[in-house]
Amino acid sequence: MEAARRRQHPGAAGGPGAQLGASFLQARHGSVSADEAARTAPFHLDLWFYFTLQNWVLDFGRPIAMLVFPLEWFPLNKPSVGDYFHMAYNVITPFLLLKRLLYCL
Repeated sequence: MEAARRRQHPGAAGGPGAQLGASFLQARHGSVSADEAARTAPFHLDLWFYFTLQNWVLDFGRPIAMLVFPLEWFPLNKPSVGDYFHMAYNVITPFLLLKRLLYCL
């Protein structure tokens, strides 16, 4: 039975030595020193606010908008107001993530 088990490397899957293995790989293969890798990442309050606002307006506002806007404005062969909110959510999210990526550079 024991032969069927796979051997885990030190630091794999959060086992003993996980932090040691991660810092070793970071220091050896990354361009960051071990001290910089040990620091915690800053919390991006602006992104948290943008994602929270986007979620409240576009997700929770979708059924409210479907009740407010008349159905005659959105025939069955066209997207509804809820679909437009969903499309806006899918378009805006990558740009917020891109802002995060450019902010870190």
